[in-house]
Amino acid sequence: MDYKLLLDSVVMAGEIMLESGAETWRVEDTMLRMLKMSKLKTAEVFAMTTGFTVTLDDPSMDSMTVVRRIENRSMNLERVDRINQISRNFCCGAMTVEEMFREVKKIYREPGDTRAHLLGYMILTTGFTLMFGAAVPDAVVAAAAGLISGLGVWGCRKIHLHVFLVNAIGAFLIGVTAILCTRMWPWNFDLHSIIIGSIMPLVPGVAITNAIYDTLHGDYISGSARMLEAFVTAAAIGIGVGISMALFRGAL
Repeated sequence: MDYKLLLDSVVMAGEIMLESGAETWRVEDTMLRMLKMSKLKTAEVFAMTTGFTVTLDDPSMDSMTVVRRIENRSMNLERVDRINQISRNFCCGAMTVEEMFREVKKIYREPGDTRAHLLGYMILTTGFTLMFGAAVPDAVVAAAAGLISGLGVWGCRKIHLHVFLVNAIGAFLIGVTAILCTRMWPWNFDLHSIIIGSIMPLVPGVAITNAIYDTLHGDYISGSARMLEAFVTAAAIGIGVGISMALFRGAL
């Protein structure tokens, strides 16, 4: 077996999973299962929310260790599921190291689907607004706010702004769009339901869930870090919406 190729594949898989919002314990478990297929004496993984360390060692070879830092994180559970499936196929012998490397590299290099991302924002904002009891015109405004916010978040990530600013700007755009649309169009809109429904794609619900999972699995540092990350994200959303409402206070 090509141990260097195996290590490269596992490192890419771990990057994809952490960047896509996977739980820390799941990242460690998946990477460790893949590494143990080497049958070497030592295979270790230490993962946190901001990076991981991977080691392969055996008396018959020089030790190989990789440290990788993860700076950008988002939610893309489809990528996590695809990596998990590749790991299962490799561990059960249905895939060679070379095949696994090609499949993981394909996912690693795939560009994000911007249109699907924006469509998802619109669908989520529309659905949540209707779920909160608002009318169809309110949902239409929420869809517009979701589209504008999605474009803003996508643009901020393209220029690598800090995640706090990304969420604050996304929430600010939601507030501005909702306020302007409800004042320009002749309808008795429910502004609060529109804003609440529109910010739901930004709310760190998955991060909070992952924090609980990590804590229950004994990863107390990662659990605490994810909980703090969720708090900072919620604060950014509140600040963004608050600024937009303060700017248009006279129109409310």
